[in-house]
Amino acid sequence: MSTICIIPARSGSKGIKDKNIQKLNNKSLIEIAVGQANQCPSIDDVYISTDSDIYEEIALKSGAKSIGLRPEKLSGDEVKTSDVIIDFIEKLNRKINLIVVLQPTSPIRQISDIEICIKKCKNKQVDSCVSVSKLEEPHPFKLKQITSKGYLEPLIEGTSSEIPRQLLPEVYALNGAIYVVKSNIILKNRRLITEKTIPHIMSHNYNIDHIQDLERIRFLLKSRKLTL
Repeated sequence: MSTICIIPARSGSKGIKDKNIQKLNNKSLIEIAVGQANQCPSIDDVYISTDSDIYEEIALKSGAKSIGLRPEKLSGDEVKTSDVIIDFIEKLNRKINLIVVLQPTSPIRQISDIEICIKKCKNKQVDSCVSVSKLEEPHPFKLKQITSKGYLEPLIEGTSSEIPRQLLPEVYALNGAIYVVKSNIILKNRRLITEKTIPHIMSHNYNIDHIQDLERIRFLLKSRKLTL
């Protein structure tokens, strides 16, 4: 039974052109993700999942493997990562215990973070482990929506933006850096997160969705406030 890492890298991103091969410290995001996975002692093999010949070639040169390009039905904007993983497992036709997913667009993670998530997921009482970061602002209790009549109302029923910050419950957001899930769980439930998903808390959230996110990380790396 093995632990496999999948690097999902769809082409055709809209926010940033060729987002998955944008560079940080002269390495593409795909190269960074593959390199991080290959440094993890607990990961047996690293695979790229992409619909792009160019992305596949970059990943292969970086030390990843491939079982071929994704089918067109798994290449659109609305395709779920869980569906990509299920398709991969079925095509690989190999006994797998754990699946590690490292998204290229969340590159700021340490090898120790990945190893901790893998270790946590080996617990029999755990289905999956995902990385999260504490969400300070805006707190969900303070968010509003506009009704059909044009009035403001709480996004979450029963909450109030007037609650003092010190009394607000701690909340966490997925930061996209690490997902570890048991293969039998994702095949059964068709999702990464279940009632038995546990968190790995990280101190930051540097997910790249827009050009400003990329420029921010580049600045922080240049000023040595972040490391890869």
